[in-house]
Amino acid sequence: EQVDEELVDSFYYPAKFGGDGAVEAIRQIYTNDAGLSPMELTAKYPEILDKKLPLHLIWGDSDVVTPINGDVGQFYCDRVANNRGGKGMTTIDVVSAGHVLFDDNPSDTNSALLRWINKRVL
Repeated sequence: EQVDEELVDSFYYPAKFGGDGAVEAIRQIYTNDAGLSPMELTAKYPEILDKKLPLHLIWGDSDVVTPINGDVGQFYCDRVANNRGGKGMTTIDVVSAGHVLFDDNPSDTNSALLRWINKRVL
C-alpha cells in the first residue's frame, strides 16, 4: 500500500539514467551493503563531521531496523549527551514511528525537521 510509482521510480531512475554514484548506489541496494557505519565515517572525516556539519536525526521510537538503543543509535545519543563536536552540532528528535518516518508519521516528522531548520538555519 505504501509502495507507489514515485517510490519505485526513485529506485529505478538511477539504474536507468546513471549519474555520479548511480552504480554504487544500485550495488548497495541490491547487495544490502550499507557502506561505512556512522562511527567509521566520523573516524575517517572528523574535521568535517565533528566540527563543520550540523546533523539533526529524527528517529522512530519503534524502529526495528536501526533501533535507537542499538549501536548506531547509542553512538548518536552519546554525541548529543556529551556535546561531541561542540556547539550542539548533533541533535536528535524521537517521534512515534518505525524506520520509515515520513511514511509512518509524516506530521510529527515534518514538524521535527521544520523546528530544527528554523532554529538552525533561519
